[in-house]
Formats: sequence, C-alpha cells, structure tokens
Amino acid sequence: MKTIWMAMGIIVFLWSPGTEAKDFAFPEIAGWKKSGDAQTFIPKTLYEYINGAADLYLMYDFEELKVMEYENQKKAQLTVDVYRHKTPLHAFGIYSQERLPKTNFLDIGIQCYYEEEFLNFLTGPYYVKISATNTRPEDREALITFAKKIAESLGPKGSIPSLISVFPTEGKEKYSEKFIAKNFLGYAFLQSAFTADYQIQNRKFKLFIIEGKDKNACRDMIEKYLQTIKSPRKDMAEGRLTLSDPHHGDLDLQWQGRYLWGILNLNEVSLRLKYLKLFEDRLTKK
Repeated sequence: MKTIWMAMGIIVFLWSPGTEAKDFAFPEIAGWKKSGDAQTFIPKTLYEYINGAADLYLMYDFEELKVMEYENQKKAQLTVDVYRHKTPLHAFGIYSQERLPKTNFLDIGIQCYYEEEFLNFLTGPYYVKISATNTRPEDREALITFAKKIAESLGPKGSIPSLISVFPTEGKEKYSEKFIAKNFLGYAFLQSAFTADYQIQNRKFKLFIIEGKDKNACRDMIEKYLQTIKSPRKDMAEGRLTLSDPHHGDLDLQWQGRYLWGILNLNEVSLRLKYLKLFEDRLTKK
C-alpha cells in the first residue's frame, strides 16, 4: 500500500510500497515447540487479552491480534503477540506510544528494542511483542532468534513515516518521535499529529506537525482552535500565530498550505522563532 500526498511542492510517502497485511502463520523455531493453537482477537474481543490498554490500541485502528506460546525442554517460555493495524502508519503510532527511548535498539524490522525478558519491534502494519520467562542466560539470544524469524514471516518491513524526517535534528531527543492518531492536545478538531521531544541545555520542549487533508481543512482547524481558546484573533492568513492556550500555555503555531506545525513548552521567543524556521526549511526541502 502506498499513499502519496502532494502540497507546497512536497511529495510525502506515508509508508513504503510492499507493506500490505498478509496471511501470517507462526513459524517453527528450532529447539522450541508451540504450546497449543494460536489465539486470535479482533477489535470487539481485544479487551479480553489487554483489558486496560484495549482502547489505546483501538484508537490506532487495530484490526487483529494473533498470540502464540512456545516452550523448550528447559521449561523456558516465550509468548509472541502479533498486532495488525489498518496501516503501517497506525502500527508505528501504537509502537511509538509504548517504545522505551533509552534502551537497546536492534536492527530488526523497521525498528526494534530489547530489554531483559521482552523485545518489541515494528514491521509493515504489524507491531510485534515478544515476552520471555525462564530464558536466562540465553534471554537476549532467544528473543532475537524469534524476532528475526517472525519479521521474516511478516514480509517487507517498510519504513518509518517520512514526515518524521522534517523535524529539526538540533536538540532532538533520540527515539522520541510519536504519532498521535486522534484528539491532539485533547481537542477533537485537531487531526492526527507527529511530535518529537527536544532539549537545549536545560530547556525541554516539544515540536509537532499536523498534516491536514488540504488548506481548507487546516483553516477549519485553526478557526475551531481560536474559538475554543476564546482568542480575540480574527484574521486567518497563513503564517505564524502566537496563541495562549488555557491548558497548554503560550505556543507558536505556523500554518502553510495543508500543514500546521508548532512548539509547546518553550518560553524563549527567539528560540521558538528559530525552530519554526528550521521546521519550515526542512519541510520545504522535503
């Protein structure tokens, strides 16, 4: 599946070709045996498996979960959860919500990280979680073996959403990028957004970008935003808006074409202007 959006002279690939969902069967792994049949969960039954987290997964267009348990002769156990989402973008979104940025990252799938007794990775429209019990001291080796076999079974891995590449690199915290599927900043009228965390010296702040359907969609979002925060501003020209949000404080928002981008939690005006310009430059070059 491939989607191409074009505006401002920019072509944006939301995900790479060849990342459609495919029929999946849990692979055979040498030294391990499957413990029974795979379990399958769909949106209306997901709560039976992850009760407290089901709503978050559904927000990211979850479609199906397949679960398989494995065991070896040493009574070590591994559980593999393969979550399939509607698109690779939504799979990235839920993965980004749960990703641990300060951990051990591995070259499996699009992105993968390991901690003792669990390994999670992203590939195509799939978010895969593998957890282990009694696998030490071979814990890391076992989890990596499973992850590579599962990733191979799931087909082409695709790539990280390319709009993430427009975030300025200076001060960006590694692996902090997220995709928010709905209700950005808690407002239903703000569409999905990409965010990233930054730190310059002791200043911590967040950058974001929203891609609207078109220019009019962005105009509509801004109008509703101004009404909601009771802003006296009435002009709707493209460019920079400095707003005071009762829930998020002062923020700068830049509008150009079908894109809105901005900064949260940064009081220094000169630094806000710098990052708005960096964002604009990278977006235009993209």
